Amino acid sequence: MSPTPTSTCDRTSCEEIVKKWKKSTKDEPVVIPTQIGGEQVMNEQQAVYKDRCQDDKVTVCTMSQANLEQTKRIVEIAAKDAGGWRKKPLKERREILYKVANRLAEMRGDLIGCMMAVTGKTVVEGDVEVSEAIDFTRFYPTSMLEFEKLETVKHEAKGTILVISPWNFPCAIPCGGVVSALASGNTVILKPATVAAPVAWTFAQAFWEMGVPKDALQVVITDREALGYLTTAPEIKHIVLTGGTDTAQNITRNNPVTPLSAETGGKNAIILTAAGDRDKAIMNAVASAFGNAGQKCSACSLLLVEASVYDDPEFKTKLVDCAGSLKVGSVWDLGNIVGPMITNNNDKLLEAIAKLEPGEEWLIAPRWVDKHKYCLAPTIKWGVRPDNFSFRTELFGPMLSVVRVKDLKEAVDLVNSNDYGLTSGLQSLDESEQAYWKANLEAGNLYINRSITGAIVNRQPFGGMKLSAFGGGIKAGGPNYVSCFVNFTDVGEGHNWEPNYKHAYEKEFATPRDVNNLYGEQNLFRYLPLRSMALRLFEGDKLEHAKMVVEAARLVGTPLTVSADLGDKNADKLEKAGATVKRETLNQFIDSMPSYDRFRTLSADIPRPLYEAAAVGNKYIATATPVREGRVELLHYIKEQSIAFEYHRYGSISEIPELE
Repeated sequence: MSPTPTSTCDRTSCEEIVKKWKKSTKDEPVVIPTQIGGEQVMNEQQAVYKDRCQDDKVTVCTMSQANLEQTKRIVEIAAKDAGGWRKKPLKERREILYKVANRLAEMRGDLIGCMMAVTGKTVVEGDVEVSEAIDFTRFYPTSMLEFEKLETVKHEAKGTILVISPWNFPCAIPCGGVVSALASGNTVILKPATVAAPVAWTFAQAFWEMGVPKDALQVVITDREALGYLTTAPEIKHIVLTGGTDTAQNITRNNPVTPLSAETGGKNAIILTAAGDRDKAIMNAVASAFGNAGQKCSACSLLLVEASVYDDPEFKTKLVDCAGSLKVGSVWDLGNIVGPMITNNNDKLLEAIAKLEPGEEWLIAPRWVDKHKYCLAPTIKWGVRPDNFSFRTELFGPMLSVVRVKDLKEAVDLVNSNDYGLTSGLQSLDESEQAYWKANLEAGNLYINRSITGAIVNRQPFGGMKLSAFGGGIKAGGPNYVSCFVNFTDVGEGHNWEPNYKHAYEKEFATPRDVNNLYGEQNLFRYLPLRSMALRLFEGDKLEHAKMVVEAARLVGTPLTVSADLGDKNADKLEKAGATVKRETLNQFIDSMPSYDRFRTLSADIPRPLYEAAAVGNKYIATATPVREGRVELLHYIKEQSIAFEYHRYGSISEIPELE
């Protein structure tokens, strides 16, 4: 069968995608096998994929699920790396991955069509997702060059990386995880969300066709027993997860030793003040809340509105008109903007739309547009209060909760009171309000006077804070992400690390920078210090390594406490040099862990109870042996933040903002 068009800019191309990918009951479902390296097998247990836009009457495809024994073979194959992917130099890996990117571009129509059929994505949402996958595939091997050229350290791949990807971005996010691991020289096992797995199988063809060995990239869905094995197998050296907070917690608590990089949930808010452009704010909030049926982890779930705007009847009318204008229904109707949800059994969403708590009312009441209740029209709940279910709960559907606030400070405090910190937006033309909001809002991706979804690779590196992120605070699509999947060691002995650290801080970490210098939109990338951090010393640790940690934390502005047993000689010397030292037993230190943001040790050979306590507290321990290269070492003591500021008004620009 000939491929569908690579461009989706015109209606004819979109109609050809629909013609090819909209199946009927007369079509024989595609059967996807279980992949075990270069072998393909069919198992009795299979996932079945039905078209939600056709009332579940049409089966699109089925996919074979691996059992436990097969999963063990998959892990063994990845660890063995018979195809030699880890031995390939970066230059060769980069050439192959660039070819993969070009192949993905050729497959654009089929990737969009597969997402439409399997996950209910609209053409528009699918199109930008393919572009993001292509960007990842070019960006990560290129960003690896930054670390390749460092002369004071060498690096090697960790080994095998497990990528667990979500259903809401079934192409871009798993593709990004796969490429980051491959670009850094690892073999990869991709375990996509079962409900969206055929999309991953489709884009994986591009990798295999362009030269990535099938033992270097294996795509698998499993039963529950086999998944438990995957996430605890010692051959897996790093886990990448995009999914629920509860999933991340389960993984770390079952396997606290294996590093986890996870982008998890978000209860994201836009704040509209009296100084905001109301019409533009409404358009941005509606686009952020209802795109992809509200199923983006970055979607706007809360709209906090300053009292004078909230009380204006005209604002309510315009908000209703804007949200109500979105066409809802089958993605095979190309005029629809909001398509089906992935499930009609989202308990939290169903609870939120089933009742109104005191003070709440429907600005737009819930309305289902299909028989099986996959398609919910944009829904707006008015008068939501901070202690209400809809304010605190991640709903993952097309419902927006509107909250009345006294002023910006109250709004910021309410947003920060949430356990999550993924994306957040401000709609205000007041420079002092913008400065206050940027200085005080706790979220990984900030947006001013624009929508809060649609982060672009490199331009807006993506990742959250608090319970929206697990791991070292390094953002996907950013300059440092690939460094998570390699081990760095010093080259040679004795070079002076202190001036190196200072130089790295001044060059890379000290000053926010505009990533792309777009005219009309500023995109800042900046490093922030942590609130508090602890270094735990153990017998056998080197004093020099401890000094490196103390200095790195001091440079970036992260308060560091050195914890050590009574009588630890290294701690005595550090204290005399000015470090903050706390003498305590390991159990006392574990009891104090909730008071710190992050932890540092001088090796990964530490007592398991320390790993377990960190997992229970949702904390990260940086265990890599300190290195003399500041460009690498200083990453352990910061968190990253992206700020996108659309400073033009309908194309008119009065002043370009400062970098701050």
